[in-house]
Amino acid sequence: MIFGVLLLHGLRPGSELFVEQGPLTFTFILALAVAVLLLAPVGLVAGRALQRTVVRTPTHLLVPAIALLTIIGAYAVRNNPLDVVLMLALGILGYGLRHLGLPPPAIVLGVVLGPIIESGQGQGLLAASGDAHPWLSFFTRPISAAIIVLVLLALLWPLWNRWKAHRRAQDTATTGETTATKRIAETPHCRWGAVTR
Repeated sequence: MIFGVLLLHGLRPGSELFVEQGPLTFTFILALAVAVLLLAPVGLVAGRALQRTVVRTPTHLLVPAIALLTIIGAYAVRNNPLDVVLMLALGILGYGLRHLGLPPPAIVLGVVLGPIIESGQGQGLLAASGDAHPWLSFFTRPISAAIIVLVLLALLWPLWNRWKAHRRAQDTATTGETTATKRIAETPHCRWGAVTR
């Protein structure tokens, strides 16, 4: 959230922020530290009461209040009604993506980091403009190749875990069926009180 606020105010987070805007950055950090120290007792005392109040508030009152505050907040940034429409459209999109199993924080990070990635991509293409195929520089450098491998591993790891769990469940079911069949074959059958094998 702080990252997004810094970007909205034209401050690019990173090591340059401490060099170019040093006094502002350290004032910001000091203000956050003081706010945490002052709000800790308030949060400990009022947090539980506020949580109980929010939990007990009926949904038909809570949802319109939250929607109204988000609409006011979206409009207050630039006083532009289009921002409200964009906020509503992205909210509906986020709701749909959440039901598909995609986490909204990842999408928010993508929106916030998008401009930084685009500028880095432009710098990389400019640096490789002398090559016959500048796009290949993103795949042939050792650091970028290592990052690509890590991203592929991160994408394939959940699939691997799901496959292992499915395989383990199949093995357990097969072992369970074999054990149950063996036990039935070994147990004596009772007929009219007489034990026969």
